[in-house]
Amino acid sequence: MFEDGAELVLDFAFDSIGVHRLEARAAVPNGRGNGALQKIGAVQECVLRKSFQRNGQYLDQVLYAILDSDRREATAAVRVH
Repeated sequence: MFEDGAELVLDFAFDSIGVHRLEARAAVPNGRGNGALQKIGAVQECVLRKSFQRNGQYLDQVLYAILDSDRREATAAVRVH
C-alpha cells in the first residue's frame, strides 16, 4: 500500500504542482523506512550526523532526494519495457 500511495503523491507533486525536488529523511536504524524510500526511487545523498533525537538519544539520519528529471527517466524506462 505504501508504494502505491507514494507513487500517487509523487505523480501529483511532480506532474500537477511542478515540484523539482523532494527530500525525505529516515533514521539510520530504520531499515524499513530506508528500504521504502529506496523502493520508490529516492537516492541517498548524505548522512546527517546526530540530527534526530529519540528517547534522549541522538541518531543519525539518511537524507534522500527524488528529482523530477530522475522521475521522468524512470517512468520513460518503464514505458519502453
